[in-house]
Amino acid sequence: MTHEANTPYQSSFGSIVQINVKLLLAFSFTFIGWIMWPDTALGYGWGFLSICLFLSALGLFIEAIKAMIKLFVRDRGLKKYMAQGNKPKSAKLASDEALKNSEMIDG
Repeated sequence: MTHEANTPYQSSFGSIVQINVKLLLAFSFTFIGWIMWPDTALGYGWGFLSICLFLSALGLFIEAIKAMIKLFVRDRGLKKYMAQGNKPKSAKLASDEALKNSEMIDG
């Protein structure tokens, strides 16, 4: 049996981990590309690899920003939805006397 929470919010943990991994990879690619950048024209191959790393880092950064915006919009929509109504309240059980008075049972 699985445990289900009584909330419409989905867990954001996986999305947050995904965003953080993308940002970490983008930073790592940028740093490695900066380290690999050649000092002379003879290292043009390293320069090409550095440019590829910079472009990959830019793509990962844009994907992470899109994921952050998507998560923010979802959470904002859920907050608006949850603000529309009151919290559920439990009802009182009808007593035997109340049921007899309303002629729902024979007394």
